[in-house]
Amino acid sequence: RHTMTTFSESKPKPSQPLSQPTPTQPQRPNPSITAISWTGGKDCNLSLLHAHRDPSLDVRYLVVFRVNEKSFLAHPIPFMEAQAKSLGLELLFVDIPQDTNDYMQAYIDGIVNLKVGYGIEVITTGDMDLVGTMERNWMERCCEGASIRVHLPLWKKNREDVLEELLDEGFRIMFSCVKSPFFDGSWIGRMLDRNTLEEMKAIADRKLTEDEKESGVKELDLCGERGEYHTMCVDGPLYRWEVMLEREERAKEIVMESKWEGNIHNAKKIWTICLKESGETKEENGG
Repeated sequence: RHTMTTFSESKPKPSQPLSQPTPTQPQRPNPSITAISWTGGKDCNLSLLHAHRDPSLDVRYLVVFRVNEKSFLAHPIPFMEAQAKSLGLELLFVDIPQDTNDYMQAYIDGIVNLKVGYGIEVITTGDMDLVGTMERNWMERCCEGASIRVHLPLWKKNREDVLEELLDEGFRIMFSCVKSPFFDGSWIGRMLDRNTLEEMKAIADRKLTEDEKESGVKELDLCGERGEYHTMCVDGPLYRWEVMLEREERAKEIVMESKWEGNIHNAKKIWTICLKESGETKEENGG
């Protein structure tokens, strides 16, 4: 656990002054009110761009699903709030009770509340593949239960193609959480660029050791779909200004001493970003 605080926002881009209206989409007949399932990372940012360019969708909201108002080590909530401000979109939270016996029903109830309270008809997510032992996409099942549509623009896309698209579109992506055995703390704060991509491809191509295989480690998914790493976007095509954060130089290191179901690829160590303390602090809980 550690304290986290705030960060600064850079000056607006010369071509997009603060006085400029929120980026708008082309006029379209009866577009569906859409929310983006949001963490602030690369995948949800790319799915936002796809949804923004879809004439059948009217993107108005970013939605964070969280358990008992907890924050996230890899995706600090103040960072997401600053992203939403730069994007000109309202950030909503769906809080899932930690003691619930039915997480899916809790998600469905939360989505129904979004539908009733905000008129949301579509939820867009950056999911690319099934996670763990799931047989169907989680958000697809939850949206089905809430009788709204799910939009999966990145589903089953080639991982390298997704990363190339992010770079081609001009996203600036920072590593905010990485896990062993593929990464170490030196990756925290690094930016995703083509040199980084080549390094990741080399890591993905290397053969696993026998110890790694016995521990349940699988080859690196280039997009981190098994949780091998997480990112935060600091700038991109729809951002009116770059989001800059003040962080500690050294990453926070966590040694995994017990089995955790969210540790899909059995990492023994995790490194996360740690924001500098400045002004009022908030205790960060969760992972």
